[in-house]
Parts: sequence; C-alpha cells; structure tokens
Amino acid sequence: MRWQSPLRRSWLGAVSTAVALGIGCGPADTPAPQPETQVPAETLQVELDDAFVAIPRTVSAEQQARLKQKLDGVVSNTGESFYLAIRKSELGQRWFLSAYLKQAFPGAVFYGAASSLGTRVVSFKEQNGKLFVFDVDDRKTTSDVFDPQVLVEAWPIVNDYGPFNSLRGSNSYILVDPTAGLNRFALIGEAYGQSGLRFEVELNFAQRFRRISDGITFEQVITGYADVPDPSAPDYLEDNLLRQSGTLGVALRRYQEGAGYTPTPLPPREHYFRSEPLLVPNTGQVVQTAAKWNIHPGMKPIKWHITDTVNAVQADPRFKDYDVVGAVRKGVENWNEAFGFKVFEAAVGDTVGFADDDKNVIIFDPDASAGFAFADWRTNPNTGEIRGASVYVNALWLEYADGEFGDDAAAALKAKLKDARKPLRMAWSGLEGEPLCELALPPLREGAEARHQKLPGPARDALLTKKQKVEQYLTHVIAHEVGHTLGLRHNFAGSLVFDGNPASPRSSSVMEYVYDPDAIYLDKPASYDVQAVRYLYGLSETLPTGPFCTDPDTRTEPYCNRFDRYSDPLGFFYGPTHQLVMELLLYEVLPFPVLEGAFDYYANATLQWVRAGVPADQTFAYDVAIGQVRPPLAMPPDAGPLYGEVADDLARRILSRLYLDPASQRDAFTATPGEDNAATPAVLADIQGILLNVDGIRSFKSRRTMVDILKSMQSLPAYLALRDARDTLSAGLGSLSGVERAQAEDLLARVQAALSPYYQ
Repeated sequence: MRWQSPLRRSWLGAVSTAVALGIGCGPADTPAPQPETQVPAETLQVELDDAFVAIPRTVSAEQQARLKQKLDGVVSNTGESFYLAIRKSELGQRWFLSAYLKQAFPGAVFYGAASSLGTRVVSFKEQNGKLFVFDVDDRKTTSDVFDPQVLVEAWPIVNDYGPFNSLRGSNSYILVDPTAGLNRFALIGEAYGQSGLRFEVELNFAQRFRRISDGITFEQVITGYADVPDPSAPDYLEDNLLRQSGTLGVALRRYQEGAGYTPTPLPPREHYFRSEPLLVPNTGQVVQTAAKWNIHPGMKPIKWHITDTVNAVQADPRFKDYDVVGAVRKGVENWNEAFGFKVFEAAVGDTVGFADDDKNVIIFDPDASAGFAFADWRTNPNTGEIRGASVYVNALWLEYADGEFGDDAAAALKAKLKDARKPLRMAWSGLEGEPLCELALPPLREGAEARHQKLPGPARDALLTKKQKVEQYLTHVIAHEVGHTLGLRHNFAGSLVFDGNPASPRSSSVMEYVYDPDAIYLDKPASYDVQAVRYLYGLSETLPTGPFCTDPDTRTEPYCNRFDRYSDPLGFFYGPTHQLVMELLLYEVLPFPVLEGAFDYYANATLQWVRAGVPADQTFAYDVAIGQVRPPLAMPPDAGPLYGEVADDLARRILSRLYLDPASQRDAFTATPGEDNAATPAVLADIQGILLNVDGIRSFKSRRTMVDILKSMQSLPAYLALRDARDTLSAGLGSLSGVERAQAEDLLARVQAALSPYYQ
C-alpha cells in the first residue's frame, strides 16, 4: 500500500465547537472582521417565529469575488449567506450541536469526507458583545461541588444590521454571525498525535439553512491553509500543498432523550460499542454503557435514505442484470428479522442533504476508486443513545463482485484502486471521532495477493446463480455496516460454526469479516446477531451464547482471525493451503518468487498456533508447517531433480520465520516460541538434523542459520544441542576434504563462537 501523509488520512479535525459552527479569518483571541454589508433594497421577508431564524445577508462585490475565486469549483457554493437570529428565551436551554464533514478538497472521502466530527450538548450566554457557547453535558460533573462550565465558542453579536432591527419582534432575538467565531481548527494525523497541526481559516461561508422539527441545520463552506504541506494534494489537482477546503454540515437541535430509553449495561464480553465515558458525581467512578438506538416494539420505523447516486450505478449497462437498489435496501431492512418487528425502512432519497443531522443515509458513491466501506454515527454524549447514522459504500464493491463471481476476478484486481485510508482520527474540542468500521475491499486486505492467487482447489460453489451472488455480496457489505450502527462490534469467531458441509451456516454473524466465497451466504443477521441485538435492546435477558471474539482478540487468540473459514481453520483451511503451496514449490510447478506472497501468508497463518495456541495446537501446527521438508527428508518416488534443494530452502525459511525474522514479517502474532512451548522439542530435533545434515541435502546456508537460531533461543536445551553439534562436527572432520572440510571447519568455528559465551 502506498504511504499516505497524515493530511491525506484525515483532512481535518476540529478542536473546538468552532469546527461545527464556522470560524472566521481573524486571530484566535479577537473576533474576525465582519464583511462589509449592503442594505437590501427591500424589507426582509422573514418571520421571527422560531428559536433560530436565518436572516439573509448580502456581501460586497469584492467579497463575492473572493468567494468565487476561492470556493467555486472546489466545494459547493449556493450563493447565499445569512446571519443567525437566536431567541433570547432559548439561551439557557440545552441543544445538541453536531458537525459532519460533508465535503473535503483535496481528497474527498480519502481525507475524511462523509464522517461525523461529533456531537455536543450546549447552551448559550450573552456578554460583552458576544454570544458564548458552553458545553453543558452531564459527563464532567465530579461532585455536588464541582460542576464546571466549559466554554467552547464565542460568536460576535451583530447590532447594526438595519433590515433585521426593523423586523417586528427583533428585540426578542440576538443576531450573530456564525462564520466569525474563534479560529481553532487543527489537522490531525498519526504522525502528529493529538496536538495536530494549526489550520488557519481564510474564508468561511454559510449556506443551506433548513428548519427541522426540533431545530435547524445548515452548512459551512470553508477554505484555509495548514502549517505543513501535503505532498499528495496534486494527486487531487490541488497545486497549493498547504490549502484545504471543505463543507461542514451543522445542526442545532433541541436536547431530548428518547421516551422510555433505558441504557443497557455493558456485559463482561465486549459485544457492543461503548457510550462516551461519564463521571458519576460524588463517587470518583467513570461508567460507560452500551451505545444503542431507542428501539422498542410499537415504534415508528427509522428511515434510511439511499442517495440517488445509486440510480446512476443501477443504470450502468454492466449492472443491468442486478437489482442494485434492492440489494442495498435489503442490507438495511433485513435487520428487521432480528428484532421481530419493523425497525428500519430504506428508500432512495436525494444526495444533496446526506450530511443533514436529521437523516440516516446510505451514501452510494459512483466513484469506483475508494477501496473501502465504513459506518459512522451520532450519539447523545450523556446517555449513549444513537441519534443518527450513515454508511459509505461505492460502486467498486459491485464491480469487484461482478468480476469475482463471474470467474473474472483478475479484472477486478487490476482496477485502478487508491489506497484505503487509515481509520480516521479527528479532534473536536477534546472529542475524537472515527468510523465504527472500515471494511477494506478484498484486493486491499492484508494477504489479499495470497488469497486471490489461482491455486488448485475445489470448484467454486454452484448453489447460487451469479446474479444472486453479486446481489447478496453487496447486501452483506451493507448489512455488516448497518449492524455496526446498531451498536454491534465485530465477531471474528462467527466462522467457527462452519463445518464444511454446504448446508452448514458459513458464519454465525454478519459482523464477521467473512471469507469472500462465504460472504454471499450472509446477507442477513445470523444466529449470533439475533441474540446480540435482542439482548442489547431489552428483548431478551440472555446474552449471546455462540463463539465470539472481536478486534483486540485478533492479536492474542489464533482462532480469532479475519477472513478465515471452518470450525477448524488450522486443520481445514490455513494448514492445508500452506501444504498446497509447499507442494507446488517442491514439484517445481511454480517458482518461489511467484508464490512468495502465498508462502508468507499461509506459513504465518499456520505458525500463529505455534506461537499462541494451546499445547496440542502448538505441536500440530508445527508438524503441519514443516512436515513435508523436515529432516530426514522423505523423498517421494516422483520427486524432481530439485526436490531436495527446494525442501532445504523451505525448511530454512520456516524455521527462520519462527525465530529469526523481524516482527514485521510475522503478521499479527509475533511471539518467539519459548523453552516451555510444546513444539520446542520437535523444533530442536529438526534444527539439529539440519545442522548435522543427517539426510545429506542440507546447504551450508541452512546449517549456518540453524546455529543462529540455537544461539537466539538462549535456553539450556539449545545450549546442549550446540555442544552436541560441536562434538559431532569435530569427530567427523577427519573424514572430510576440500570444500566440505573447509565448510565444516567454518561451521565448527561458528558453533564455538555461539558457545563462548552462550548466554548474552
């Protein structure tokens, strides 16, 4: 994968509520200068009849020219702008303040577009010509004594706008400029940690004001400059390496908690995503619950909008035989089966408002270059109640499925892909957000080259037609991401229920990263998912009982693997495939450079049980890994002339991978087996057999490597093995001559150097 700069990974994160509500051009400690205003020729046609009212404003010709120059062709600019009038009686009330990064240039979705920046609970106070915004959620109260006021923003009050002042009732409102607050943007990337980089806003423009039932939404169009250049910007036709532009969807909605909403305590196993941490007053404790919607029987179904861009994909002649819209809709609505009543409904809507806080959106991107899909949500920071969600997916998933399930996967693999982004890291006034899941397209996953190598194997599953496979694959991707928005974490143990029988479930969970040929059979919630959501939403008192493991477990439990299959992945999947790769090499069907990726992937996958399995698995996995090439080599009658040479090379590679190779080459499991590992006696026997060349095929290179491995073990058995090898090599010197004697002498000197001293 190509390296991406931190700017490319996460276009910007706001470090104050200024991110959401617009930040002016002035320094951080003074209000930005307001643009020169012109009095409209006619009286404003505005009714002051709500908590928030947009007051149209015009700007000078000079300002319009600057906006056109800086923003046109970069992000949307509707040509409108407004001040915001806030009813004074509402200032002390609590409001949800949310921001969503709708557009980003350069980079679009690669730089974090289509992602929530977070939600705050805020209230307002007027003082000294400014309207101050306070974070007033319940999370920070430590006791009856300490309930802090946290100031996060300040907007300048506009007192001299005549058209507004002449409106009836204007004295009951405060007029502010939401684009002229503090300047507290930051660019957040892995290389810079949480402090990020300063981002100076040059221009800020408000547009698309909408009234909704419980508040308002609007958009902020911004452009500015970072302190550090982005070398990838020209890839997206931005020649100024410091410049960034974008559109933020902003919402102010009246604070409310769902009627009858009851938080679910976190169970001992982390089946669910956590809510924001909450201080318990007067106790010193911090608690979290499971995040979830306010779903209950008798509820009005939650509506999901599929962006109308899906229609363009549906109209593509390549996909005329597929019901693309229906496949996406099923990915949402199939979750209703898990609840037993209608929870979700999906329909095609518009694309313009996909950042609106009052909508749940499936963003279907016709651009087939981003190799990932992801889910995002907005939650109440006080309770963990999910207030809204979005899912991003693009046409490449459909293109890939069309090729993969039509025996033309190579075409999909050659698609002009861009690197999948890293999980987005954003900061907004101390809050950080990131997608719930970023599911990489198969060609961009770890080990993808190995898994897609054309190795001999069983015929493709013919139980479904190509149309069914393609549609159900797309449905699976959507269902997986929607499952995250319900609060479910990954379950990478779901595939352990598959016993290989075609009638057997391929996984107990759609929240699994499923091996692609099996994913087409998981287009709806499976047994684990049903149990998990029913417990989370109070429909059952029984926790899920099936196999479960999640992301942190993938580095500690070999049976918790992404994209594996079968109830015994070592015995039925990784091990046999590793042995198949070895056989192709031993019989010279393909040379090592061609199969190197497959060898690395499946050898590492098999050796993870040697590194971290139970004792029985340690010995079995080691036998599977090296059995075909261990000393003394059993030469089959149909072996070719290079069989022994290849076997020697493979044995050296396997033992080096187990003990000598750097951690970066070992994949997720990196531990070196210790003296107490159940496989160690067999390993020592094989090392000694290679070192002493008991079968007469071992190269000088392999024998030297065995000395290095024994030295690295730093154990008494390894020390004794070196001593025995020294004695045996010394005793045999007299019978050798020429090159053989020279190599034996050098090998003996290497052994002696490893022994004197042995322990480091």
